[in-house]
Amino acid sequence: MLMLAFAMTLGLSSAHAEPYLLSDTRELFLDDFLIASKSKVTRVIHPAEKYAGNPVLWPSEDWEGKTAVIYGSVLREDGLYRMWYHAGDGVSVAESDDGIVWRKPLLDVVQVDGHKTNVVVKRGADEGEPGYLPWFYEVFGVHRDDADPDPTRRYKLGYLSINRNHEGEGGDPFHRGQRRGLGVAGSADGVHWRVIEPWATEAIVDGDTHWMFDPAHSRYVLYGRTKHISDDVRRAWSDNEWFGKHWGRAVARDESSDFLHWDVNRVQDAPVVMAADAQDTPCDEIYSMLVFPYGSVYIGLIQMFHNAPDACHLDVQLAVSRDTVHFTRVGDRTPFIPVGPVGSWDRFNNSLANNPPIPVGDELRFYYGGRTYRHGPYAGPDMGEPGGGIGFATIPRDRFVSLDASFDGGEIVTRPLKLQGNALHLNAKSDFGQITVEALDEAGQVIAASLPIRADSLDTVVPWDGPDPFANGGPVTLRMRLRNAQLYAIWCTADGATK
Repeated sequence: MLMLAFAMTLGLSSAHAEPYLLSDTRELFLDDFLIASKSKVTRVIHPAEKYAGNPVLWPSEDWEGKTAVIYGSVLREDGLYRMWYHAGDGVSVAESDDGIVWRKPLLDVVQVDGHKTNVVVKRGADEGEPGYLPWFYEVFGVHRDDADPDPTRRYKLGYLSINRNHEGEGGDPFHRGQRRGLGVAGSADGVHWRVIEPWATEAIVDGDTHWMFDPAHSRYVLYGRTKHISDDVRRAWSDNEWFGKHWGRAVARDESSDFLHWDVNRVQDAPVVMAADAQDTPCDEIYSMLVFPYGSVYIGLIQMFHNAPDACHLDVQLAVSRDTVHFTRVGDRTPFIPVGPVGSWDRFNNSLANNPPIPVGDELRFYYGGRTYRHGPYAGPDMGEPGGGIGFATIPRDRFVSLDASFDGGEIVTRPLKLQGNALHLNAKSDFGQITVEALDEAGQVIAASLPIRADSLDTVVPWDGPDPFANGGPVTLRMRLRNAQLYAIWCTADGATK
């Protein structure tokens, strides 16, 4: 909790007191942290491009039922992709050489009618039966923990534990008579699982919980379901005829050094870090949030539940944080992974894999589940029909969001920076326009100016027309002028090599 308490007392104003070190860590423009001023520039969200061959996995076996979705994870290990996903009443596994064509291996764990299956955990199994985990209801995800000295815990599976007949003290305050929380199982191979702790924390109350390992602090950070309706939302929406349907889904946060012992163990003590606000549409709720470190920030992928009784669906929006605690919704909240149009496999209900995007060449690959039916309860005429599968969407490296200016020109001025290295890099699109960069000293005088940059490149080294700003040695401010151009990220390196 020390890190959380520190982060919550750290104001951004203190972070701006000294020149900011611009190093080889990518600096994206999801927020204004790096910006002192800007004019005639618009922040634009770039939705991920869905793979044309989606879905890449669809239920094909009797035991899977009609829906196979990525409540689970996709990991890449030694050139092999492995997927743990929700189908039927449990957890199934698949594998692939390229992450596109998937195999469903027949394993010796759970059999159906005497035949092998790819099921490794089964909801409702009795103790001692294959695939049994105590109180198992739904998988959250799988991660590989090479730091655990016990090889039988190399893989850890997080799942939703539910006891629907809880007696005595404690329990879930939002589901009376129940106990809900995070269950943890371990495995040496990702196939054969045994429970480690069925109630690792009760700071979460429902499905679609996500976590990340934060390498900056060597801690696991959990983002799980809670219930919260802010006073602003109550004031803004209380007169809406649908507000009574608002359950208040939101995201709470917890921390652990080992994924088993958590700082907060009751949902009523877990701080809420993401909830619907008055800028959302009445009946919008935060269903879940996947968070992962990227460059200098933490990116949140918010599963938005647009819970209007006659038109509900779930899509994915962007958020950003500098400390894993305080999150800002990005831009105009355009969906990053929208639901599909009429005729599509992901028509109504998108969910996220519980892992960061997987880099494949110069792209980032986001695995997600899509469904042809709406989340209930739903009172409209278009419920859809049962069906769901798994696909992915991609973006070029760094290209979540751009700062855009048209031909009338826009300008971005950074806060004071300390440049580390000898080369300034841009991820930008200016092939039908241009970008120029000036470096200003502390007195506001131009000490270096670039040649015009006209390229669409994930990595362009800024060409200086004369002296470069690295020779100055002191803090500089960058002034970037854009004409019919998009700027995605900046960073510095010591050798000037693109990558």
